Amino acid sequence: MEMVYGRGYLSAGGDAEVAGIVDGFDLKAGRVLDLGCGLGGASVTMARDLGATDVVGFDIDEEVLARASLLVEENQLEDRIQLVHGVPGVLQFVDESFDLVYLTAVACHMSDLGGFFEEIVRVLKPDGWLAGSDWMVREKNQEFRVWDDLLRDRGLNFYFVDQLEFSRVLKSVGFQQIRFNDRTAAFTRFSAASSLRVAQELKPLLLSSLGDEGYQAFKQWTDVRYSGLKNNGMSYQQLYAQKSGAGY
Repeated sequence: MEMVYGRGYLSAGGDAEVAGIVDGFDLKAGRVLDLGCGLGGASVTMARDLGATDVVGFDIDEEVLARASLLVEENQLEDRIQLVHGVPGVLQFVDESFDLVYLTAVACHMSDLGGFFEEIVRVLKPDGWLAGSDWMVREKNQEFRVWDDLLRDRGLNFYFVDQLEFSRVLKSVGFQQIRFNDRTAAFTRFSAASSLRVAQELKPLLLSSLGDEGYQAFKQWTDVRYSGLKNNGMSYQQLYAQKSGAGY
């Protein structure tokens, strides 16, 4: 995945996408939770390039956190980034701990979307913000079904909903100022470029690391995802929502 998306990332966009999502937030002024931080790219970008001084990167996968730790150390950001391993469910943070919760492609893994966002509301300070991005259903057409079936056949836990349902759940747990920024066109371009690189430039490296069967499975994954975006099965949305203030 890092071969395709860059060091520290399991999804497209890289540092520029992180900067776009948090544009307008004063990261120096508060505490940030990078929820589902993965390989640490977003945490490092926010601390190294965007002024954040207190970032907590949380993930349930010890292996990816170990790789994130190396990235933090290489950038000498141990004083700004704390990496925390946890388990699914209730977050291990006290109420009203963070000014901003950042997440990308995490909510789509949650079977209980309401419970997930309730926990985010709980750990946010009054007037705190949720900012991030995620995959959403655009149309449950053939391209979406092929993409969804492929993920399920590989044992991956995805629970896609559309933007309307996403917004409804956010409202139901107490978020306000909810808005979305459609990034589907950009991510369709990212996916097209990724599929081409996997088929050409990266093929020797991927064959070496994955073997032929693993390479073919990875190539199918990139091609089917691109088709799902290009043919209106899926959308990719930046999302923003604010917790109500002191009267919440």
